[in-house]
This record gives sequence, C-alpha cells and structure tokens, in this order.
Amino acid sequence: MEALKQKAKDMVTTREGALGAVAVVAGAVGAYFFWPAGVAAGAMMKAPGAAGFLISRAAFLANPQLYFHLLRTAGPKAAAAAFL
Repeated sequence: MEALKQKAKDMVTTREGALGAVAVVAGAVGAYFFWPAGVAAGAMMKAPGAAGFLISRAAFLANPQLYFHLLRTAGPKAAAAAFL
C-alpha cells in the first residue's frame, strides 16, 4: 500500500505526471459533457405547438397522440419534457 501511495505522489509532483493527470481529467469531463450531445442532436426536432422546444424525434414518432394529449392537458413545457 505504501508503494502505491508513493507512486501516486510521484505522479502528481512531477511535471509529466501532473500534465498526464490534467489530460485524463480533461478527457473525462469532455466525454461526460460532449459525448451525449452529439448522439442526441441528430434525433431532435422542434416540438409542434410548443414554442420551439426541442424533443426527441423517435419518441414523438413512436407516440404522437400522447404528445398532443400532454400538450393540451399539461402544457407545452410538460409535453416537451416528457419527450426528451
């Protein structure tokens, strides 16, 4: 266990180790924030009757009656939120 602690300390205290740690953290943050956006962006559409909200095209095509029911009863924000 002591050897592992020393190795971790050495990785952070050297310039190369610190740059490597920053690169790993930056890559993880980038993957967390940007990876899902690229996948979802291709499958979105403007919600009909909901003032330009974006919804999932696949979810809308699967059940448009539910979308319009929610739009009439709960309002545009709720309908768009249900179809993200």
